[in-house]
Amino acid sequence: MTPEPSVMKLRRSSLSGDAYATVKELLVAGKRYAPGARISVEELSRELGVSRTPIWGAINRLEAEGIVEIVPRQGVYLLDFEPGRAIDVYLAREALEGVAARLAARKATAEQLGHLREALARQSAGLATSDVDEYTAAALAFHRGIAEAAGSRTIAQLLDSVYGRMQAMRVQLKYFPTKLPESFNDHDRILQALEARDADAAERLARSHIETLRRELERSRSTP
Repeated sequence: MTPEPSVMKLRRSSLSGDAYATVKELLVAGKRYAPGARISVEELSRELGVSRTPIWGAINRLEAEGIVEIVPRQGVYLLDFEPGRAIDVYLAREALEGVAARLAARKATAEQLGHLREALARQSAGLATSDVDEYTAAALAFHRGIAEAAGSRTIAQLLDSVYGRMQAMRVQLKYFPTKLPESFNDHDRILQALEARDADAAERLARSHIETLRRELERSRSTP
């Protein structure tokens, strides 16, 4: 049997936030729990060296984000992102990112656009060196930057939940978008629309980008 990864005891300061971040990482990393597996709050409490209260706080936040499911009188389970559910996540992401891009085209500050341009440069560097991890981190920073530039806390929170689900989903389905140069070009065109303050184009391009990713996932699931 593969030994379970060790878990660092949590500090007493910022306990709620630490518990949330640690438990979320354990669940979405795919190393400890299989899709649909039951999660023991008592076991996590012992491992992390804290009471069950902050662990339950983390579990409740993760349920709201759609990463775990609390079944009354049965327990807590890691959500199983079967293909149909995964496609649904992409549909929600397409709608939310489309609106975020439209708002960002109108509201983004020069500083925020500069951060997006920096994230795009990091993606280019990741492609040049075939550093997938660097590209992925920069691409997520790019999308989060658009959500921030939209100026809507609700949209930013909803998208943060979507991104958490997608991280868990990709680990579970062993899926990652393969056409990174095309994805980079999409990001470049979206940023150009934002810089031009073209809200219609920004929304159209953002939605088309996510639709392309969704269709790629659908094809990967249908391939024998």
